[in-house]
Amino acid sequence: MSWAGSASDARVARAPRALSTFDHLQIASLWFALFAQWMTVVPVLVPDQIAWLLGPHAVMKEGAAGSVIAAGALVALVVSPIAGALSDRCVSRKGRRRPYLIIGTFGTALALLWLASFGYRGSIVVYSIAFLHLQFWWNWVSGPYAGLVPDVVPKTERNRASAWLNVMTVIGIVGGNALLIALYSPHRLYPVVATFIGLTFACLWLTIRGAREPAVHTPRERFDARAFARSFYLDPRLHRNFYWVLTTRFFSNMGVWSVFTFMLYYLQDVIGVSRPVNVLNVLLGAGTVLAIPTSLLGARLADRHGTVAVVRATSWIMAGAVIGYMLLALRPSLAMVVPVALVFSAAYGTYQSVDWALALEVLPDGASAGKDMGIWNVSMVLPQIVGPAVTGWMLSWVRTLAGAGSAYIVSFAIAAGWFVLAAGFVSRIRLADPTPPD
Repeated sequence: MSWAGSASDARVARAPRALSTFDHLQIASLWFALFAQWMTVVPVLVPDQIAWLLGPHAVMKEGAAGSVIAAGALVALVVSPIAGALSDRCVSRKGRRRPYLIIGTFGTALALLWLASFGYRGSIVVYSIAFLHLQFWWNWVSGPYAGLVPDVVPKTERNRASAWLNVMTVIGIVGGNALLIALYSPHRLYPVVATFIGLTFACLWLTIRGAREPAVHTPRERFDARAFARSFYLDPRLHRNFYWVLTTRFFSNMGVWSVFTFMLYYLQDVIGVSRPVNVLNVLLGAGTVLAIPTSLLGARLADRHGTVAVVRATSWIMAGAVIGYMLLALRPSLAMVVPVALVFSAAYGTYQSVDWALALEVLPDGASAGKDMGIWNVSMVLPQIVGPAVTGWMLSWVRTLAGAGSAYIVSFAIAAGWFVLAAGFVSRIRLADPTPPD
């Protein structure tokens, strides 16, 4: 690979072409494969493997799991925008994103095989390093991929692209959890990992085939590290909406990851489920199936009322659902967990359906889309550092003093507060009024 002197020097040779529905599906395929991994490895495999490494009844398992996941998110926080910015400057006849997607996918395959080598025994330190290694390669792919979407999708089709990305996200979560139910046990990780690897390579091929990146025609220049570093600063006075989007997305994801990371332990220690992995997989699968129609509904609501209004409404609904989890800690009932989980999933699916579209509406510079979308990704990744670490150790501490039920009541009350903040801050975003459909 070689690089242009700046992202603006590496502009693509032509405007994006019109896309068919099949094109959208192909472009979104890699996102499907990544979410099949992200939404199974992080919330299910890592906590479960750590519990086996430390002992299922270890008092500090929440704190350890939260810290490992947070450390992985710290890697993502750095790698995603850097990989995206480097891909902005990449000069390749096959497209500036493709080399990063291919190399990152091979790296992900090797990292998953390493993670699969852990069973009932092993060092928690070495396990943490293996997970950090996986996070590095995940984000070597995801940063440039986020820049690929505005490269190849016309502006008039970005709402549609956002909806299809969310549909593939949902299908990825369903597929990933179905694979876990069918293939996973703590001492037998290789079958599910091998399936993830094969799926990712197949989806990479589809994405490359569907995107058809234009070649970049620019003279090759010496890489300027200082200019590269300076490019990450965006003047808040010029890009106010972009910063409000980052803030809103940060608070929303603080709520999501403060709850999501510990649902396995909540089901086991508060609700009293004997096989929490299986129940969590079923809840995630059912919730994500529900999220498909709500995603399509979200796109229609955004066309009529605007993305800001959709984000605000769904943030309030997610806050209410988390309060439901909090109340169930007082009177545990698995039967009541199900409707609360479905309401949360429906609201989250609707929110996700406009997430990309809102970011693309406030994107500072199309030539630096990889870097800017990488910065946008920080607002999802940073809560994965702060949320699990702070919430995990708080849960462990309160649990030793007052028991598991009280610990999760405190945790979910704070999580609901994050969603309320998201609902408030999104109102500061000022976009053009949506044009009602004919």
